[in-house]
Formats: sequence, structure tokens, C-alpha cells
Amino acid sequence: MNRTMAKSVLLIAGISLLLSGSAFAENRSAAFTLTPMAGYHMIDGGMDLDNDAAFGLALGYNFNKNWGIETDLRYTPTQTDRSGGNDIDVDIWTLGLGALYNFQPEEALNPYLAFGAGGMVYDVDGVSGNDEDYMGYWGGGVKYALSDSAALRLDMRHILDYRSDSSFSKQDDTDWRHHMQAMFGVTFQFGGESSEPVKETRAVEPAPVVAQPVAQPVDSDGDGVNDGKDKCPGTPAGVRVDAVGCPDDVDPVAELILQLNFDTNQDAVTHFHQSELAEAAVFINKFPGHRIEVEGHTDSVGDEIYNQNLSARRAENVRKTLVEYYGVAADRTTARGFGERKPLASNDTAGGRQVNRRVEIEILP
Repeated sequence: MNRTMAKSVLLIAGISLLLSGSAFAENRSAAFTLTPMAGYHMIDGGMDLDNDAAFGLALGYNFNKNWGIETDLRYTPTQTDRSGGNDIDVDIWTLGLGALYNFQPEEALNPYLAFGAGGMVYDVDGVSGNDEDYMGYWGGGVKYALSDSAALRLDMRHILDYRSDSSFSKQDDTDWRHHMQAMFGVTFQFGGESSEPVKETRAVEPAPVVAQPVAQPVDSDGDGVNDGKDKCPGTPAGVRVDAVGCPDDVDPVAELILQLNFDTNQDAVTHFHQSELAEAAVFINKFPGHRIEVEGHTDSVGDEIYNQNLSARRAENVRKTLVEYYGVAADRTTARGFGERKPLASNDTAGGRQVNRRVEIEILP
């Protein structure tokens, strides 16, 4: 093996080590493949050419997990093998189109069979024109999965070169020349459809949650104050209450409705909310010395108690953001969740539900 080939094999081996991981892969249906290769070309002994390193690049497509098609271009830089010196450089180009059959497409170790046809071109240094032949090939190899998208590949191929002339031949007794190529590479797989069965989602049931219920705070009268803190239970709907759930007859000085779109079941304030919160901070700063109440509201989709707690968390996160990032005084602000109890629009339509998913900023005396 010459130095050029050795360097190429070491390079591909290094790439393989970087990609290596657990051997989990399959030959996916409808996937494209790309395979860079390097190896050795053993040229027919009846030809006046040296054996030498070979390099290749293959592009393929899998019709299904077993059968695929592949076209590859291979290159061998060699010389004439003549006694007395005066060797001539010859570049051999091989272009083939053929089929691959994978015997174990769902296993990490996957042997395959390959066969096809194409052409060979001998490009002789200093000679105008090329020596062109037809060729056929058969062979096989093995792939070893490094991941779901990459596999090591060892490929052996017998090439039948039909030569209609005797260029670079030591004898003229046949028009057929036999070549052998051993190539090593990495196959990369793109796209395709996995045949791995999808696990039944029925196995993941909410039963454990039902079997081990978590107690949620309850706001029986829907005034925004949980029963554990409510000193005035049974407050009529719509009556404003203070922090301990008792009627507060003070009307707000002003109010601002914010349409903050939270992801489903999420309460975190994100950068998508910042423009509306900046407006809210400007609004609040117009009323120095006043108390600020941040109220959270939801639509009626889902469990009522869950919605109550979700609205309270969203209101509290908005309050914290106004204090921490927009300079609103913490001792002036409170947060309260009302869940689905105070809709502004009908929950029977998507538009109405969107209106009801809101946060209100109220300025109190």
C-alpha cells in the first residue's frame, strides 16, 4: 500500500471515529446516500499498468429498506509498468450505475450485494484522446452502523473491462480484462422513512395522575382569593375584593387590558410579551403613588381549578417582570388570578376565547 492510500485510509478512519457512537441505524426507505471512499485497485495482470490507490464517491437512493440504486465515480492514478523506466502516467476513471441489495437493513451489521454496468476511461498522459471501454461489475460488502445517519462501509468489486484494442496489454489473447477493487468509506444517509414501529401512546395514560391526585388550591366564590386566605367566603360574583377576599368598594382609577399569548399550559413570560409589557410600564408610571393590581384570566377550556391556578401564575410572572425589568415598585403591586370566572366574550368561539385569555392592569386608589 503506497503512502497516498495509507493517508486516505487514515483520514476516513479518523472521520469514522468522530462519528462513532452506539450502533443504531437502519437502511431507510426513500433515503438518499452519499459515500466517499478510498482503497486499492488491482489491475488485470495482462495489462501493462501498476496496481495503485483508488478513490471514489457514490450517490444512491433507497427504493425500500432492502433495494437501492447507486451511481459512483472511481479514480485510479497509475503508471505503465515497463522495465527500463520511461513510465507513462495513466488515470483510470470508472463510472458505474447499479443496484444494491441489503440483507439485514435493520441491523447494525448489514451485508449487501452489488451489481451494475458502466464505462471505463484510460486517460494517458501526453496522448490526445482517451481510451474508452464498456464494463460490468459485481461484488458486495458490509456496512456497520455508527448512528442513524452514518455507517462504515467495506466494498469489494470485480470489474469486467471489455477492451476492443490491446493498449497497455502484454498479451492479445482476450478482449476481457479483470480488475479487483477493495474500497473503504463512510455512507451518509439523508431523509427517508423509518420502518421502526411507532410505540403505542396508549401505554402512557393519565391514570397515575388520577391514582395520586395532587390537591389544588380552591377558590369557591371565584373572587380571586383562594379559600385558605379568604376571610369573606361567599362573595357574590363580580364584587371586587381586597387581598383577603373581603369586599373592596374602591373602583379602579384606570385599567389596561393586555393580550399576552402564552403557550398552552405555560405561564413563563417570554420575549414575545415584552412590547406589551413595556406599554404597561408606561401606563403604570402615569399614576405614581397608586396601588397596582395585575389580574390573570383564562378561557373556559380545561379544568376550572387548573385554570384558576394557571391564571394566578401568569399574573404573578407578569408582576415580577414589571418589577424586575421595568422599575415598577414591588410594594405597590399585587397579582391575582381569576381563571375563567370573568370572561369578556363568549367562550363558544375561538375569537372569544382569545379575548378571554388576558392579563389586566388595574390602577387602584
